[in-house]
Order: sequence, then C-alpha cells, then structure tokens
Amino acid sequence: MPRSKYPLALVSTAILVAAASASTVPAVAAPGIAFGVPVVVDPIHTNGEPDIGIDPQGRVFVSGPTGTGTQRSTWFGSVDQGHTFRVISPGPPPSAIAGLTDPPGGGDTDINFDRSGKQYFADLYALTCLRTATTADGGATVNQSIYPAGCAGVPGADRQWLAVYDPGSGVTRQSAYTGPTPLIYLEYNNVSTGAQWVKSNALVDPQPGGPGLNYVNAQTAGVGAVTGYSPFGADGYPQIDQTTGKVFQAAGAQNADGSFSLLLNIGTPNAAGDLTFLDNPTALIHIADHLSFSPDTLFSVLSIDTGRNLFAAWTVGGNGSGVPTNARQTYVSSASAASGWATWSPAVRVSDASTSTGDAVNVFPWIKAGGAGRADAVWYGQNLNVDPSSQSGQSWNVFMAQVVYPTTPSGAVTGQPPSVRLVKASPHPSHYNDVCLLGTGCITTQGNRNLADFFVVTIDASGAAQIVYDDTSNGLAQPGFTPANTQLVDHAGAGVITIAQQSAGPGLFGTNVSGASNSPSTGLSDPSGDARFPVIGGTNVPGMDILSSQLSLSSKTLTVTAKVADLTNPAATVARVTGAAYLQYVTRWQMGNTIYYAAMENTALNQPVFFAGKAQSVDLCSVSACFPHVVTYPEPGLGGSAETGSISCPAAPSATNPCTLTITVRVADVGGPTGSNLLEEVGGYAFGSAHQQGALTNAQAEADDVPLEIDGVCCYNFAGK
Repeated sequence: MPRSKYPLALVSTAILVAAASASTVPAVAAPGIAFGVPVVVDPIHTNGEPDIGIDPQGRVFVSGPTGTGTQRSTWFGSVDQGHTFRVISPGPPPSAIAGLTDPPGGGDTDINFDRSGKQYFADLYALTCLRTATTADGGATVNQSIYPAGCAGVPGADRQWLAVYDPGSGVTRQSAYTGPTPLIYLEYNNVSTGAQWVKSNALVDPQPGGPGLNYVNAQTAGVGAVTGYSPFGADGYPQIDQTTGKVFQAAGAQNADGSFSLLLNIGTPNAAGDLTFLDNPTALIHIADHLSFSPDTLFSVLSIDTGRNLFAAWTVGGNGSGVPTNARQTYVSSASAASGWATWSPAVRVSDASTSTGDAVNVFPWIKAGGAGRADAVWYGQNLNVDPSSQSGQSWNVFMAQVVYPTTPSGAVTGQPPSVRLVKASPHPSHYNDVCLLGTGCITTQGNRNLADFFVVTIDASGAAQIVYDDTSNGLAQPGFTPANTQLVDHAGAGVITIAQQSAGPGLFGTNVSGASNSPSTGLSDPSGDARFPVIGGTNVPGMDILSSQLSLSSKTLTVTAKVADLTNPAATVARVTGAAYLQYVTRWQMGNTIYYAAMENTALNQPVFFAGKAQSVDLCSVSACFPHVVTYPEPGLGGSAETGSISCPAAPSATNPCTLTITVRVADVGGPTGSNLLEEVGGYAFGSAHQQGALTNAQAEADDVPLEIDGVCCYNFAGK
C-alpha cells in the first residue's frame, strides 16, 4: 500500500473485440460472459487493494491492507467455497473476540500456495520489513515471523510478491535447482536500489511452520555485478515456470528518445535456487516498444498458462500528469516457452476507450491465465475522458476482457492476434470521483486513495473468473471527519471487499462455466454447522448458525426473516463466544449508493432489541490520509431506528427445525424501497461483540475491538413486487 518510489448494474452487455492491432478495436455485441450476485467478503472490515487466491483444495482466501496507521492487515478464509469469509489471525489475537490485531503490518499483502494447499502470507509494515505467515489448515492455525522474516534481515521494504516453485510429479523438471520443494521466492522493492529477491525452503527454514516464514538472499552476484545491484522489474507482479523454475518480472523503462518500452527480466535458478537475471549482465527482453507513455499504471502484471505461455497486461499512462486521458488504456501480449519467452505478439488493446460503455480511461490492470492461450484481464474503467486523479465526478466500474490466442497442437501461442470478449463485471459503479495515482504523495494533494494500488482476478477449478475489488460507492464517512463535506484528509467511501464470480459463458479452460444467477430472489439458504468459534477452526455454535435469509415488501413495511438453528438460550451462546457481551444478527444490503440494514441484538439476559437504518463507519488514518475502516450497524439511540420484531422457536430447535427471527421494518427507515427498487447484495450475518455497534469508538476500531462474524449467508438481490 505505501509507494515509496513516487512523490510525497447487473451485467447485461458483453462486447466482442475482434482480433486487431492496438490502434483499431472494433466492437460488436456478443452474448456470453455473466456474473452472479457479488459476494461481500466482510460486512465489517474494509481495505484497499484486495488480493484473492484459491488453493488446490478449492478453498478461497482474500487479504488486503488497512493502512500502516492501523499496523494490521486483513486476511480471510472462506468456509463455504467463497460465499462467506472469516478472519484469519496471523498470531494469537489479544482477545478471543478480536481476530485481526497482530502488529506490525498494515501495508501491502500477498498470498500464494504450494501443491499441498499450504498457504504463504506476507504483510508489509511501515516500509521497514515484511511480516510473513503460513497456514497448512486453511487458517485454523497459523505460524508467523516478524523479523528477519521476508526482508531477510535487511530493513527497507515495499510492495512484495510471492512466487512458489513446487512442480508436480507429472512435470518434467528442466531446472538446475536440486534442493527441496516447495521453494518459496519473495520479491520486494528494497526502497534503496529496487527489486530484491529472497528465498525460503526446508533448508533455509526447517522450524515448525517453515518454510515460508524466514528468508535469505536469492540473488547471485552474476557477471560484472556492481555493489547495490537489484534485478530490473521492481513492483511488477512476477510469475514462475514450474518446469524450469525460472522467474519472470516485467516493468516499464524510458528510452533515450523519450518513448517507453515494457521489458521482461528472467531469473534462472542454480542448484541452490539462487537466481541469475538477464540484466546482469545481458539484455532484457522487449515485450512492447515505442510506447508514448509509461506502462506502469500500477502494475505491469504477468501470468502463465497451462501451456507455459506467458501473458503480460499493462495500462499505458504511468503515474504522471500531462498524459492524454484517452491514452490510458489496457493492453495484453503473449509469448511461448518455445521462444524462451523472447518473442512477444503485437500488443492488443483490450479496453474499448468508450465513454458510452464507461470504459474511457483505465487504471490498475491485472491478468490471470488458464488453459493454453487463454487469459482474463481486468481493470477499473471510468466513464469520462479526464485525468483519473482529477476530481471530476467520474464513475468507475470493473471491466474484464477474456483473451483467446491461437495455439499450436502442443499448446504454444502462435503469435497471431487473439479474440477478445469484453464485459462489465460490476453491477453498479464501484467508485466515484478521483483515483489518486501518486502513492504516498496522495496525502499532499488531498487525493482519494481508498482503492490503494490494485485489485486481482483469479480462476476457480472450472476456469470461472473470480474478481476481488473494492466497492466504495456507499459514500460512507464518519461524522466530523469531513467537515462541511470537505474531504481534505478523509475520503468518503468504505472499501467493501467484493468478489464478482463468473456464472456463465466460456471459462479459461475452454468450456462454459455455471453459477448462481444475479436475478432477484426472495432469499437464500445456508448449510448448517458452519457457525464455528473460534472461527474456521472451532466448533459449531447453534445460537449463531444462520440457515437462511429472506425479505418481503409491502407498501409500508419490509419484513426481514432469518432462520437460526437455536435462539432459545442466548446466555449459553454468549458463554460459547468468549469475549462477547452482545449477540448481533444483521441483514444488510445496498440500495442505490447507500448501505441499509435491519438487525436484532440480544444479551445473556434475553432482552432482544430490533432496529434498522443506514450503516455508518468508523474512520482511521494512515500514510495516505484517512478512510472508513469499519462499517457499523447502529442500535436505537445510537444512529438506528427502533423496529418491531419477534423470535419464534419450536419446542426442540435444531438445524432441521430452527427458530425464526422476524424484523418488521418501516420502509421510511431504510430509504423507502418500493417495487421498483433493487436491493443488492443482501446478506445475513451473526456477530459476537464486546459492545454495541453504534457505541464503537475510534480507539476500539484501532485495536480491532469490533464485531466478529461467526456465520453468514451471502448474497442475493431482492426486488419487491
């Protein structure tokens, strides 16, 4: 998240971009790719630049920074294949109910996996070092290292990435590396000379939890090495080839004539896994040349497919001013292993540069490859031809282009142009106004950096795209942080971590994928037994086990109904959820640009309170100003409105014969929805909390003393009749 190198609607339209040069991209209507109802990863915590990964067992994980001011980052694991998530603590939490507080941290994060499903996590703290962590059981238990950890004992770090070499038995290894696998590489900007590569394996880190906790230098001196040498490519997202163990990293460089090139560096391992790079002492590979502006608009990204073809995605424009707005477009190119990844296809523009589609100007590209010749590229696109850093009232959406390159029978790309299918993946604008591109310098320009520097796309086992992005369209800001609505230091818009899951159309393995529709429905069910405490690794708590969520609408009331396994003994539930004084059952949704909710809160005394209203936020500050870090759902007298409700239970409640929680909400208290309104991303959640939500203080939020999600059901769209 810190950047030391810089100065202080429903998816209904797809576009087929014909195989063409970068300068001409004809577009015609084409059906196919669609996305389901977006998943809200965490209804409480927010952050910028979310990361997503899916392990070999199909478990879904998300991470992201909350800012160096908080000294922590978020790390989530899903207990139900990516529908709801629970917090993962990189170390013992200070209390049972606080799951994320474990400083130092709060900066850039990254996650990666080996073939066994062991997960590797890295977190940046204050441009100083990289905290690292591992989990082999999906987050139930975690080991971590603070120092020397990922910076190998040499302070000074920024923007780190992980790459894991762990070839399967079916891979014919052509690598000089003879050491144990998995071999984990971590690359970061050392804040002095540039890229720094370090490594970890069972020899480097044999302790419990290792490898992946502590790292040592992985750069060989090379020929003609100079003191302070750093391989070219700092900040570009790297890839690794499982056959040769070679690592790849791309970045832009300015030429003597003022133009730019996108260049590729390749690191080749020796028997110990130490890397020798092309730029020490030979030449880099040219991916694209004669670019008018820098291709590093956060970031140049690489991905490798099953045919060992390497893909590059970048957005032209860089981070400087004076760039024509319509020049800020996204491009893709590819190269095969047969050429040594040295011969790249002509760059193809995959964005459409259109104000009518809302894709006029691009930032933050990412790409994920799948089957041979296939990849999905994503970016944020804005609807106006203005500088992204200008405050021009622009709106932003998530766009995805699926590119399919012709391949040989062996799976190598031929160098011929791809077909490209472009689709808007976000159902409504995900961000409004400026996206500041000045890194830590955004605080001096009063620029909005709530989105931070990137977002990510990956694919599941079927090849379906899974895009994690920030939705700040809610406009939340803590009262008093933006006096007279002047956003000088704090910027409105809580970055709700959201996943767009592809539900139809071709996936990246060449077959159509399937998933839940985004069509409105009246409710959603949830499997029993997943209300665990401690979360992920604990045992089920029937009093928090949500089995379904449902809405109905009349002219004056919105009725919210939830099925819960057993609501008869709140005192026993409080005792089970250690540290909780309040049990909170919240149904939340977004209508327009506002998050609304209906809730019931109870204590051990069994005196339930029913309420509803607009969500609020608690804002914290970091090196890039302030933004909403915690979303709250206040009680009556604390920001919410009192409503009526009831709890009805059978004589012997259970998962198969549950209790019914009903909240009858006056529609005027939740924005006055009618049959013409769409309530988006409806989800129901059960929280344990040490205090009421509306009473949450900034100090408590800073300490992550916030409601902890025990169970959830997410998400569906609702339209009343």
